[in-house]
Amino acid sequence: MLGVLLAANDVNEKLTETLSPEKVSLFGTSVMVNPSFYTALAVSAILIVAAIILRFTVVNKMKDVPGKVQTILEMFVGGFSKMAEGKYSGFVGGYIAIAAIYIGLGTLVELLGFRPIMADLNACVAMGVSTFGLIFFYGFKANGKNRLKHFLNPINIVTDLAVPVSLSFRLFGSIMSGLLITELVYSFLFTSFVVPVIVSVITTLFHAFIQAYIFATLSTLFIAEATE
Repeated sequence: MLGVLLAANDVNEKLTETLSPEKVSLFGTSVMVNPSFYTALAVSAILIVAAIILRFTVVNKMKDVPGKVQTILEMFVGGFSKMAEGKYSGFVGGYIAIAAIYIGLGTLVELLGFRPIMADLNACVAMGVSTFGLIFFYGFKANGKNRLKHFLNPINIVTDLAVPVSLSFRLFGSIMSGLLITELVYSFLFTSFVVPVIVSVITTLFHAFIQAYIFATLSTLFIAEATE
């Protein structure tokens, strides 16, 4: 019985640590931040460098008869543009593409032992607010004064404000559930060297791709609804 209680306490401590990790110093200063902050910086740097490389090695040298890299890039960009089809599909398609990549890559880094970006609620809120900003901007750009009439109804105001909250907490809850499941598997199957690894990889892959797709899809639908 004592062993069971000790094991339960150990699991509880690990889950608590997963939910509320110990904060780290911001570049050696007295400011403390969530470990996910450094993951966000690293992923952002990788995406920026990748974009610069693609810009000068592929985009500036595009041909009428595309090569393999150009074909893949055009299919990728075209897919998101088609997903965001409409008057503003160009910019919206680019936004949901980079948002999906950021969420996906920011979750996949867990396989390398880093804390996922979206395991920090602040990051999820930032993504939700970004989409809300585009909804607000393109809604006014497309409908002008008619969009103002939309806000005369208090229900519409509440509904619109619920969008960033819904997007943020949906994303945060999903990523955190994946972390907790993985932690539970490692805790209860501590004698196994195979099952925890398989579960961890499957869970991380599932959450990375599914949540990236869901966020991109919902963002597209909300923006499209505002511009109708």
